[in-house]
Amino acid sequence: MNIGRNVVHGLFGFVFPTLVVVAAYPLLVHRLGAAAFGVYLLALSLSGTVMLLDLGFCAATVKFVAEDLAANRPEAAADVIVTSLAAYAALGVIGGSAVALAAPSLAGFFQLDARMTSVAVPVFRLAALQFTALLPAAVFVSVAKALGQFDRSALYTSLLSIATYGCAAAAAVAGAGLVGTMAATVAGNFAAMIAMAAGGVRLCQARGIRLRRARPVAFRRMLGYGWVLTVNSVAGFLLYQVQRYVAGIALGPVAVTVTQAAAVVPSKMHAAVNAATEVMFPFSSASRDRARLRRVYLRMLGGSAIVALAGFAALVALARPLLALWLGASLAASVSPLLPIFALGYFFLALSPAPFHLVNGIGRPGLNTIFYMMNALLNVAFLLSAAASGMTLHKLAWSFAAANILTGACYQIAVELLIWRPKPRAVEAAA
Repeated sequence: MNIGRNVVHGLFGFVFPTLVVVAAYPLLVHRLGAAAFGVYLLALSLSGTVMLLDLGFCAATVKFVAEDLAANRPEAAADVIVTSLAAYAALGVIGGSAVALAAPSLAGFFQLDARMTSVAVPVFRLAALQFTALLPAAVFVSVAKALGQFDRSALYTSLLSIATYGCAAAAAVAGAGLVGTMAATVAGNFAAMIAMAAGGVRLCQARGIRLRRARPVAFRRMLGYGWVLTVNSVAGFLLYQVQRYVAGIALGPVAVTVTQAAAVVPSKMHAAVNAATEVMFPFSSASRDRARLRRVYLRMLGGSAIVALAGFAALVALARPLLALWLGASLAASVSPLLPIFALGYFFLALSPAPFHLVNGIGRPGLNTIFYMMNALLNVAFLLSAAASGMTLHKLAWSFAAANILTGACYQIAVELLIWRPKPRAVEAAA
């Protein structure tokens, strides 16, 4: 596995989607309006809760396909992929149906006015359709990563970004309105899923993985590894998605737009670090050389710290003029006070991807789950405390930042003490 090349490809998988998002945000805000764009973001969050149905199968696919191919077991790898596709197709239908049925209640839950509710209900139902596209698409992203083809996973990630924000921006500029914008997003996601499936099948064939001969018989194997990562999925929802819901419920859809605009750029910097270090997952799964694994890990961790510090410092220093240029002076005035707070929280979060992927790769995801859930629960606890004294956008942002600062420091110490100091059993066993 060429680590340097895959780091570069991973970064490409971050850069292009980020450019699409950065270009689409001002178009969507100006064409739809801050309130309607807030509803659009809430709809995307509903489809994002698809990760609650993940069952850890994406991570299990990366781990077991990489392991099986390293052990020259292409038939077992094929069974893993087909099992993931079968499970995610079924879960996508179940989750999408649940969201579609709940759409009217969700509009009331977010306390939208009558005019906005009449638009939000079909938008939420359209978002429900994304469940059936996003989960199978995620399998092919995982397969590409497991095969060390981070150029292909970068392409797939870019396709999904174009399908979501690119199609939405094009529809909004054409005057399609909120419902038409969401319909364009859904149509784009289905087109991207079909293209990814075709490319993924060809990639598997090139590596000797015959999906036509495989059977969905690896459920027990994958659940044995992945069930604990389902807790990670719930924690991810409580850490990332809940901020939008709290803003929508307590402060209205405009607050969702302001909060997300403040968080989106710092979150993309964190995503850049994650994209560059994600190669640690398949590499550590297949590695038999503990000394080399340690060297690669330290380089990844040091590079993450340097890049995150430089990026977030520049972002904070230039926040106000950049936001005014990006979103316009009016919205920037509301967003700019929140951006340094989110930047601080995401800085600490940006130090975690390298150890996170390492720990998953060596087969100890439970440690990640403990800290991920601790982070999420702290975020929720701080949000509840803020709500008790009157929710504001600043309190919402500081809840996220404080949870990440406390958890991030403890996590780094724990990985050194529990994984590296005693010579990790999982790595020794593999050596």
